[in-house]
Amino acid sequence: MKQKISYLILLICGFLFSRNNYAQRGFTTLSGTFDQKKNYEITIIGKEADRSFRLAKAVVDTSTNKFMLPVPVRNGIHYSMRIDRMKEGHRRLELDQSINFPIQFNGQQNLELNITANLFGQGKNAASPKMTTANRLPHSAFVSGVIDHATVGAELSLEKVVNGQTQIVQTNFVARGDSVFNFAIPMEKDGFYYISTIRTKKAIYLHPGDDIDIRLDIATGTEVGATKTTSENKQIAQWEKVKLPLLKILMQQKPDREAFTQAYKPVQSSLGAFIAQIKTNNSRFNELFKTTVQLDNDLLALQMLLKSSTEKRGVYWMPSKEFVDVPDYYKGLLIGHMLNSADLLTLGDGYSYLNLSARFSLLQVDEAKRKQLTDAEKVGLYMAAVENETLKPLILKSQLEDLEFNISNYSEFREIFLPFKRYAQVGNIQKKYNGLLNMFVADTAYIGKSSYNFTLPDMEGKTVSMKDFKGKVILIDVWATWCGPCKAQIPFFKEIEEEYKGNDNIVFVGISLDSEKDKAKWLSAIKEKELGGIQLLDDRGKFFGKQYGITAIPRFCLIDKEGNWSEIRCPLPEQKEKLKKYINQLL
Repeated sequence: MKQKISYLILLICGFLFSRNNYAQRGFTTLSGTFDQKKNYEITIIGKEADRSFRLAKAVVDTSTNKFMLPVPVRNGIHYSMRIDRMKEGHRRLELDQSINFPIQFNGQQNLELNITANLFGQGKNAASPKMTTANRLPHSAFVSGVIDHATVGAELSLEKVVNGQTQIVQTNFVARGDSVFNFAIPMEKDGFYYISTIRTKKAIYLHPGDDIDIRLDIATGTEVGATKTTSENKQIAQWEKVKLPLLKILMQQKPDREAFTQAYKPVQSSLGAFIAQIKTNNSRFNELFKTTVQLDNDLLALQMLLKSSTEKRGVYWMPSKEFVDVPDYYKGLLIGHMLNSADLLTLGDGYSYLNLSARFSLLQVDEAKRKQLTDAEKVGLYMAAVENETLKPLILKSQLEDLEFNISNYSEFREIFLPFKRYAQVGNIQKKYNGLLNMFVADTAYIGKSSYNFTLPDMEGKTVSMKDFKGKVILIDVWATWCGPCKAQIPFFKEIEEEYKGNDNIVFVGISLDSEKDKAKWLSAIKEKELGGIQLLDDRGKFFGKQYGITAIPRFCLIDKEGNWSEIRCPLPEQKEKLKKYINQLL
């Protein structure tokens, strides 16, 4: 299959290795280097009869432009390679372009696949992929083994650590009836990696040149045996046995607090002795693993306390965001003892641990006062709970993600996050901070400015200006009859209207972005929904909508008694108490 050439040259190199267990299991390992620093994903797809299935997937390391990928090879299977070029999305990478081409293994274990082509270009020249054997690449590690309890197959990933969170490097799609997995990873230095499924995550420690072969219980993510391992991974396996009873309780839909505590207390009495016996020839690992054990110990308790606060509503379990009815035992154990080492950045649960520990620290605040805390006050307390300046950006990132859809306007963003701008200088955190800021910063052009610069017709065609309500607070609901989310807010909006009934200092105004030709539909909706206040029509947003850059609805705006814009993005009426604070400040 020929591909058109222009700017991209892809060199995919295989390497030679002498692993008997790979040869026996029929695996071929590919590796490669891209000449452009972009986000690429490579997937090997098999086809047998009329059935297509994924076999393995690799994510290209953008710091080196390299990847490695072991592929299970069997007779009778037709193979193809799909290369996806990804682009930055709002919250995650999204597919930009994708291309497929066939690939043949022909029984070789060691391949070099050379492609000189612009896979996504429109050039006139073309090139076909060529495969040859190749020498083994240096600085790589291998992890293989079998999995227990994979009755319906499994999706198993190898993940690396980036700033306290894991990122997928490779994925094995283990077929039903199979149990073998293989990972091969290019690496320059040793560190923690993780083998993960959708529910579990197992730590492993790798050096360049390591060759690990383990048996994994996929139900719990724990090691149950090893034919090839290292002293570091023996220590990890010992700790897994200690925490396994706790992990099994935690995996319940709603963990039993009493059962967990009964299993947890004996671990606390022996924890110091376990940490003291961590001794390998790798001093760096020894220190990291001591931190890991302490982190795991605390995180298991934090996760149990949060998960056991889960409530069932109807047929659904609703995860709790707050720690509820925490026993004094756990308060004494966890409050004031947060890990603050920068080593947390090198551990896959470092980010989760910091986030939960910071939230748990709120329990130091009196319960009555805690319920009254604003988002800005909570974020301030979370940031203060983390003493290490290197770790504070992770707390900021977690709060940017948690509050992204709760922040209504620039005023709220400024109050909550501006005091911590100095911690938003790190790559993806800076991107998240600026992305959220840019959603609102344009609004500052209107705040404090006069609202007397537009007029719209009411239900009877009479022209209405905001100047007509001078001396009153005006709450505007921008909506349309075709807008489902707008109609969902109507009952809440009417509740707020009812609470201010009889207050002559406030006026409620609805501005519809329906078309003039749909005026009858608009009037019918007003009658059907029993909408009160002043109802105005902005023909397809030609006037008010265009003037104030309203591209999404519902939108709620506030005008003060002087006729100036107080906010052009208010909280939704479903956040009744929050919206009332905005109103009451102006009355």
